[in-house]
Amino acid sequence: MAEFRPVPKSDHLFSELVVRLIAIGPDGKLFVFGTAFIIQPWLALTAKHVVQEYLKLDPGIYQGKEVNFNFWAIQVVWDGTEHNYIVWEVNHVSLSGHSDLAILKLHPYCQNAATYTQWKIVPCTLIPPKVGDSMIGFGLHSFSFEGSRINAEGKVEHIEMKSEASSSRGTVTAVYAEYRDRSMLTFPCFEIEERFDPGMSGGLVINQNSEVCGIICSSLAATDESSTPTSYAAMLWPMMAMKIDFDLFRSSPIKGTKYLLEFARSSNFKPNGWDQIVIEDNPVGPGCHVLMTGLTDNAKRS
Repeated sequence: MAEFRPVPKSDHLFSELVVRLIAIGPDGKLFVFGTAFIIQPWLALTAKHVVQEYLKLDPGIYQGKEVNFNFWAIQVVWDGTEHNYIVWEVNHVSLSGHSDLAILKLHPYCQNAATYTQWKIVPCTLIPPKVGDSMIGFGLHSFSFEGSRINAEGKVEHIEMKSEASSSRGTVTAVYAEYRDRSMLTFPCFEIEERFDPGMSGGLVINQNSEVCGIICSSLAATDESSTPTSYAAMLWPMMAMKIDFDLFRSSPIKGTKYLLEFARSSNFKPNGWDQIVIEDNPVGPGCHVLMTGLTDNAKRS
């Protein structure tokens, strides 16, 4: 049975691990367009469609022009009962060509971010779940920016933000090793008997081992009181074929624009199953193919 409930305000780890993606809309006001979470210092993960919907606000995208973006990732940190904001400017976006995944490079926007060192990171696994596994999805929704200030240059001077966080517990009912369909969920994903509300897209899905194993990407509401909601999460393993410009980092074990898999080989970022990923260059065009070896019959619809 799916279970949907608020995340307590006292869960300070959640408020620091899960970030709010905010931007200034065409009306000149702040708005939230999705949820993300920290996977490594300076890197956050979200759903690709969340970023794409934001980029569509630039009319140049419909004219084939280079799209400009200016948005922020907000953490809430606590000292006892007092809270403060860590504001990161997103200065690089990597969109997956294989899944509904996006990686955001974070850059300090305020003094709190410039001096921030206590990164809160949850372990990740690239191993697909099994049908029957229990999952919990976390995300944010219901935002308010009353009291925030934006100056005449379009810069955020002060943030006051209220939001609601929710968790949804359920069971994996199907796993699609390649894709669910050819039109919407065209990537490796799994189906969960859970409710995810608007705004939770990009939130993390955690397995019974307290590992992030998926990203909230889609949800279908229950059709009546006797039915249960159905939601979907993108698997994480295709993200290893995403390229990051590591020259944007102050220090990094690798340089240049490289696959995230190369970062795993050279750093402490080693999500469970990373060594099962194979990336093959596309011999007939741009891009690459990414495979996860050792998938079993558990990675198919039951």
